[in-house]
Amino acid sequence: MKRYLFLITLLFSFTSCIHQSDSVEMDFTVLKDKLALSSHQEETFATVVKEYNITRVKLIKNSKLSISSGNKALLHEIKKTYKNQEEELSHFLNDTQKDTLHQFILENMPGQFNYASDIRNELVYLLSLDTYQERQYKAINNTFDKIYLNMNKADYGYKQDVTAYWYQLDRARKNAIRRIFSEEQFHRYEYLIQKANYERIST
Repeated sequence: MKRYLFLITLLFSFTSCIHQSDSVEMDFTVLKDKLALSSHQEETFATVVKEYNITRVKLIKNSKLSISSGNKALLHEIKKTYKNQEEELSHFLNDTQKDTLHQFILENMPGQFNYASDIRNELVYLLSLDTYQERQYKAINNTFDKIYLNMNKADYGYKQDVTAYWYQLDRARKNAIRRIFSEEQFHRYEYLIQKANYERIST
């Protein structure tokens, strides 16, 4: 019974925390401050960020969220734009700035909730989960998978809100998993799913 109450709590906490104010974009103003750009770099940086922001807005506007594969296809295309944007920004950055950029993209790339089943199974062993942790970890994944699949049927106010749902879904899943992992396990978990989420973006 406790297990089901736990899952109901997860579902409620996610569906009640969607806000239209959530950004549909990575916060590149934060990245800009971290990069300590020169005046010339700032100008180019702003141009590239604006260009890709427009691209993502168009992708969302033209997406077919009404079909079963709509969310998956859109998520994949959005992730590709961020990876392409990183490559374009890297052309005028020094090595230190490139490292900062890559870490920012890695940590904020959407879709970390949607990692493949082989990664999930591998994490059970890599993180040395005990029986209770493994059971709860699988239950959390199953619960959030259902939420993700049902997003196609969700009552979106506007299409542009869909990426806010993705970010909220990512945060909600991580908050749930944090409750059953040790601090060391959770930090390792974050690193591994961010790495897999980035490396598996096909161009």
